[in-house]
Amino acid sequence: MAVRRIGSRLRFPLTWDGLTQLVILCVCFAAGVVGGFLFSCWGRDDAELLEYLSHYFQALGKGEGAEPSLWLSVWDLSRWPLAAFFLGSTALGVVGVPLVLGIRGFLLSFAAATFIRMFGLSGLAASLAAFGVSALVAVPVLFVTAADAFRQSLSRLSGERVPSWSLRAQMLAPCAGAMMLAVALQQTLMPTLLSVVCTRLFLP
Repeated sequence: MAVRRIGSRLRFPLTWDGLTQLVILCVCFAAGVVGGFLFSCWGRDDAELLEYLSHYFQALGKGEGAEPSLWLSVWDLSRWPLAAFFLGSTALGVVGVPLVLGIRGFLLSFAAATFIRMFGLSGLAASLAAFGVSALVAVPVLFVTAADAFRQSLSRLSGERVPSWSLRAQMLAPCAGAMMLAVALQQTLMPTLLSVVCTRLFLP
């Protein structure tokens, strides 16, 4: 196959050890974080978005906000490790897995930086309440899944044998439990913390 011929020509980087592979993934995630921060800083203030978020935070502070959807939380948190897992089943994951981490870092950073840019310290508190709780669990799970997928993709590119899908799924089974915890936190603890923040900082 063409990808294996390319892998044989590029064999020297495919001998990266696990630490080097993890560093590459961390750099991609960090680049996304920096990119999201800069993109938010360069954006102009949107009066409509500011008004919408202000009303939304005030509604949460009054206890009038909608409860987070369970299935939306499952999709929001699980799509990233699932994307990395399936990309690891092909040689395309050599590029795709770092890209997934970069996009994830960009979106998290952009959302948090936008809150901070519009509301200052109040926005920082809101972003920590909205994204921090679940991210403390979901992001490490993404890194574990991505590291495995990146390793599998490098092996496929070099023509080496790789574990079967069932074996990979068994190895990553603890990640499924951690994702269930992240979803539970997003459904329970996150709304409570965000409501408290909004009550204290966004209500007149």
